[in-house]
Amino acid sequence: MRERFLTSADERLIDALQSAPADFVFPDRFRAEIGRTTLAEIDPFMWTSEYRGQTAAWTAIVAEQFPARTLVPLAKHQDTDDVFCFDGGDRSGNPPVLVIHTFASPGTEYRGQWTSFDVWWEEMEDHRAAWLAEHEHEHEDEDEDPR
Repeated sequence: MRERFLTSADERLIDALQSAPADFVFPDRFRAEIGRTTLAEIDPFMWTSEYRGQTAAWTAIVAEQFPARTLVPLAKHQDTDDVFCFDGGDRSGNPPVLVIHTFASPGTEYRGQWTSFDVWWEEMEDHRAAWLAEHEHEHEDEDEDPR
């Protein structure tokens, strides 16, 4: 089994800068989130920078699969092949977040987008809260005595 090492805040920031086009500007809130000592829990999603080598791996995967797009991965859904990516062609400092279905045929990968990281973050928090409540309810059902 391969050992996985968590990244430090400095490593995450360096990896993010190395994964993006030279003149790409990350949103301030994203930089603040990945610059935290401990990454925020975002289940059922996962950061693409939590472990060493993940940022480079996901950047390479989306670049190889969809060479017509400039994508900067930031998170992935744990239960699907959906990867959340900044539009790397945007230079505003507030790029949209795209949902890209990896391992799909080029031209069918786009699943939608949010206008900014802030909008994605708010919706992710709502989705996470609903997901946690659903999983908490499932565990309550497991704890009931079947008699």
